[in-house]
This record gives sequence, structure tokens and C-alpha cells, in this order.
Amino acid sequence: MKFKYLPLLLALVAAGFAQALSAAAPNFEQELHQIQDEWAETFYHMPEDQQVPRFKNQLVRVHALQKALPQRAEPLIVEAVILCTYAAADWGLSSLGRLNDARDLLIRSIDKDPMAMDATAFITLGNLYYRLPGWPISYGDNRQALVYLEAALRMYPNSLDSNYFLGDYWLHEGAYKKALNYLEKADQAPVRPNQRLSDEKLKEELKAALAAARKGEATHSDFFSSLLPSFDDPSAK
Repeated sequence: MKFKYLPLLLALVAAGFAQALSAAAPNFEQELHQIQDEWAETFYHMPEDQQVPRFKNQLVRVHALQKALPQRAEPLIVEAVILCTYAAADWGLSSLGRLNDARDLLIRSIDKDPMAMDATAFITLGNLYYRLPGWPISYGDNRQALVYLEAALRMYPNSLDSNYFLGDYWLHEGAYKKALNYLEKADQAPVRPNQRLSDEKLKEELKAALAAARKGEATHSDFFSSLLPSFDDPSAK
């Protein structure tokens, strides 16, 4: 992850604010990483009917981080991801509202720090726009999705996430050679120590995506689509 503090505007308070920030940052980062780890454990390893209380607890804690250091982008991104999984685990009338809130949080995080968490905001927005239905149900838009996914790649041209999800986009669009280029680059990217569980799951999906691209078969990543409800399932409508 890359962290960036916003410039201080008032020189008179700069010294005191910097001292407070340096004291808060280690606890901030430790708590943020703990929430991320707990989210991954909840999402990947717990039955869906047990996930919602944990997601609610994680949201309370990430809100506290936002209040403690409102200039940081990372809590907004983490909250957005939790809201996506919350919407899928407890699909109902409020789910589309949570997905709208997730989009708004990600856009706000980009205003604060576009490169935060290896451009996770851009990648998540790209996937939301790509996988959600369009108007009048939701805000899905393939062109807008591509804008975000390509922006993430420009910022992090060698990362696992930016290459995988852009490759997955082109794979589903039937552009197999273009998809293979990005997927093979994703295959070369290492697993990040602070995102081990998520990256290992993504590497599993990458194997299937590479095989599909080489065979010329369209597919769709289960990794991210599992964050969202299936709009092909009548029970999810």
C-alpha cells in the first residue's frame, strides 16, 4: 500500500498536527490492516449467513478510522469493499443503495489519493461498472468500466490486480489475444504479503482465466463477481 498525507495549509499548526499524525498513523495502519484481514477471513471462509454481523462490526470500526484521520483515502476504500460484500450477503431492498454508497466512497477516495492501496478504488469502480446492470436498475456502464480499469493499469502497470482485471474485462469481451497479454503479466506479479489471502484467491482465478484466453473461450471472474449478487438469479431481483 502507498500512503500519502494531504499538504498542510496553515504553517502555524503544522508542527503540532504532524506530531499528532505521526503518533496516530501506526495505530491507524495496524487497525486498518486488521479490518482488512478480518474482512478477507469473513468473506472467503465463513458461511454467508454468518457474514453480515461481522461486516456490520467492520463498518463501525472503519468509520472510526475515518473520523480519526479524515484526510486518508484508505478507510473509504475499505468501507466500499465491505459494502459490496454486505450487499451480496444480505441481498434485499437496501442492497442497491449500498452499492451506490460504495461507488460514492470510491470516488471520494480518489479525490483524496488516487494511488491509495495500489489504485484499488479504480479497480473496484471498474468492476462495479462492468458487472452491475445499467439503467434503470443500476449504474452499470462498460465504457466507464474500461476508463477506470485502464487508469489503474497506467498507475500500476506491473501489479497483479490492475493486469488481471483488465485482462478479465477483455476476456469476457472476446478479445482473447489482448486479454492474454494482461493475464500473463498478472501471472508474473508476486503475491503481496499484506494481501496474501486475497492475492492467492486471485491467482487461483487467474489460472482459469489464462486457460480460457488460450482456448479462446469467454469467461467471467468468480473472484470479483462473487462480491455482488447474481442478477441472473430470479431470487436476487
